[in-house]
Amino acid sequence: MPPDAEAVARAVSRETGLTFEGRAGRDDGGTWIELHPAGHLAAETFIIRTAIGWRRLDITFDPGAFAQELIAEMGRADTIGRALLGAVLTDCRDDGAAVELEINGAPADPADDAIWSTEWTSVKLAVRRGMLPINAGDDAGDMRLVQGWTGRVAAAVTALLPLEEQIEDAPLPDVEGLPEGARIRIEVNRYERDRRNRAAALAIHGYCCKACRLDMELVYGFDAAGLIEVHHVTPVSELGPDYIIDPATDLVPLCPNCHSVAHRRKPPFSVEEIAAMLAARLPAAGEAE
Repeated sequence: MPPDAEAVARAVSRETGLTFEGRAGRDDGGTWIELHPAGHLAAETFIIRTAIGWRRLDITFDPGAFAQELIAEMGRADTIGRALLGAVLTDCRDDGAAVELEINGAPADPADDAIWSTEWTSVKLAVRRGMLPINAGDDAGDMRLVQGWTGRVAAAVTALLPLEEQIEDAPLPDVEGLPEGARIRIEVNRYERDRRNRAAALAIHGYCCKACRLDMELVYGFDAAGLIEVHHVTPVSELGPDYIIDPATDLVPLCPNCHSVAHRRKPPFSVEEIAAMLAARLPAAGEAE
C-alpha cells in the first residue's frame, strides 16, 4: 500500500510552518508522492517529489516553470537559512544519502560563499538514499521513512524561503500566501519561533526524545507523529543577537515531560542529567511494583 500523501503533507506542514498539499501515484518506476504549497499552482512555486523504489527513496525539489522570482529569492537567503541548508544536507550525507545540489547548472556547495554572491536562475536538489528497509510489507515503517526523508528535503528548501521576522510576542508562524511573482513569505521569530530551526533540528535528530527515548508515534500511532518539543541546549537569553544556531549541536528534541524537567532549573538541566535522573529512578519504580 502506498504511503498516505496527505498524512505526509500534514506532518511536513507542521514542522516547516508552510502548508503543503499532497498527492500520490504510480508509474513504471514505482510509487511516488508529491508535495506542493497549498492553494497555489505548482508551476508558480515548487514540488517536492519522493519516488519510492525497492529499498530506496529518491527525493527531488522541482521548481515550477514560472517560479523564477522565487528561485532568485532563495539565492538571497539570510545567514540563518544558508547555515540550516548546509546542516541538513550534511546530515543527509552522514546518514548515507547521495546529495546533489546544482545552482545555475553547476554543482554547488552550501559552504561556498561564491554561490550566494551570484543571481540564482535555476536550482536543483536531489537526495537519494538506498539500502532502506522499505517496500518489505511494513506499511507503518514505510510511512516513517517516507515522512522522515521527505521532511529533510522540505526543511532544506524552506530554510531558503524569504522570511519576515515577527515581534517577540507575535503569534506562531503563518503563511501569508503568494504575492505577484510567486514569492513565498513565512513569518517567524529568529530563535524559538523560527520554524526553520525546528524543522532542521528534527530533520537531523529525528522525533525521539534524547533523554527518555520516547517516540510519541510509537505510543499513540501516526496521529502523534512529530509530537515533540525542541530544546535549546544554551538558553536563548544567553545567545548574542548575531548568533547562528547550529541545529546539530544547539538544539535537541525532548518530550514535553523531559523538556519541563530541563527548565526546572537555571541553567537548565542537561540531556545527560535528565537521562541520569531516569536511570536512577526506573529501577526503584520496578522494585515498587
